[in-house]
Amino acid sequence: AHSTGKFWRAIHCCRDGTAASVEERRKKKESSEEDAKVLLNPRKLSRFIDRAYHEASDTLLHMLLNEYGLLSSLRFMKKYFLLDQGDFFVDFLDGTEDELHKELPNVLQGRVQNWLSTSIARTSESSHLASALRCTFQNKSLRDTLDDLGRRNPRKSSHKKSGGHRQKVLAGFEAIAFEFKSVPFPTSLVLSHSQLRIYQLIFRLIFFAKYVERQLVGMWSDHQLLKAMTSLRSACSPTFSLRRRMLHFIQNFVYYMKFDVIEPNWRELESKLNATKEYCSNKKSANNGKSNTMPNGQFPRTVDDLLHEHNQFLLRISNQCLLPNYDLIERASKIMTTCLLFSTQIKRFMETTKVHELQEKTRLERSKLRYSEKKSKNGEQELEFRANREKSTRRCSDRILRELSTETYRHMITRFDEVFSAHLAEFMKNLNSDFGQKSNAHLTNLSMQLDYNGFVTSSIHEKE
Repeated sequence: AHSTGKFWRAIHCCRDGTAASVEERRKKKESSEEDAKVLLNPRKLSRFIDRAYHEASDTLLHMLLNEYGLLSSLRFMKKYFLLDQGDFFVDFLDGTEDELHKELPNVLQGRVQNWLSTSIARTSESSHLASALRCTFQNKSLRDTLDDLGRRNPRKSSHKKSGGHRQKVLAGFEAIAFEFKSVPFPTSLVLSHSQLRIYQLIFRLIFFAKYVERQLVGMWSDHQLLKAMTSLRSACSPTFSLRRRMLHFIQNFVYYMKFDVIEPNWRELESKLNATKEYCSNKKSANNGKSNTMPNGQFPRTVDDLLHEHNQFLLRISNQCLLPNYDLIERASKIMTTCLLFSTQIKRFMETTKVHELQEKTRLERSKLRYSEKKSKNGEQELEFRANREKSTRRCSDRILRELSTETYRHMITRFDEVFSAHLAEFMKNLNSDFGQKSNAHLTNLSMQLDYNGFVTSSIHEKE
């Protein structure tokens, strides 16, 4: 009875006193005497409430899926909160990467919000939710937020808090999150505050992982310049190997979340909602005297079923994205933080080598030579250009080789390798534990992708 009343109230709020709602009230007034008799008979009362519930649910379900485009709203959530399409992420990061790399107090939030609006407009988004999407920055990291939500062992949590160390100042990319200024009714029935909170947690995890992946890919691009200098390949081998291992982890972790977790669960939800939409249309046609075939299979037939299905979808993807498992999230965060620190150090190293300046100088000289009107027919200028390029490249490679051979650089690479390997070993041990395998069978896919050749497992056994 309580749900029935809520559904009818939602219907009237949507119709906002239209002729249809007035007509319904007139019919109810005419049948008031019959309703009074029903109240005296418990069996009739039960059937009456059940009939009213299904009538209200069918009406509201049809309005949500057909008139208010609930499915398109959920697609909007998948695109922007679950980062379904790379065009938005790349465009957004291209404009805000420098800003998000700053510490949180120094981030110009208005600039980030303006670029968010621009990126949404560039992706030709027409959803009614687009204008309400806002960029916000949290004061706590994802790990601390999950800890506050009670997702960790209380004994461990109290032990951590007793340390008394000063809280780290977050960078913009660690604190960024999306929210809505307001969710229009009746979409807010499905995208409630608690549901949006789960979307936000998943977004923060995926965004951070993809941000780290972007930094490592940028490092890979820089390393291609060093690979062109053949004399450096041997000295750069430890750096290249560590970067490759880091990329292997982060790319497979992102792939797991997006294609092993989110995509199959979304396809299942979308299929069920499409079946519900067809069911509502066919049922309405049947009420008007038209005969249609009803869809088969399990799918939501009431609003309560729809809310439950959407809630289960969020719970599944949050569980499979490791959010409830604080130990795995903590170790994954340490791995990604190590990757980020490594990419920052290598970026600074590349700036000191001035290899980018050499490449730009070579490009400009090549451009001048190509379009020069004084270019000789026998190619003397071309030979001179090549000789100067080889001479400059040799000087640059010798300078870089001296830097790579220093004890400071070697110690830095060795230390990063040790820290990354230790965190990865802890992550894999937790991932392959009896608890993880028995309670979370989906983690087997992630374990196989990260350790497809058994290298990590063998390394763990050797150290033990």
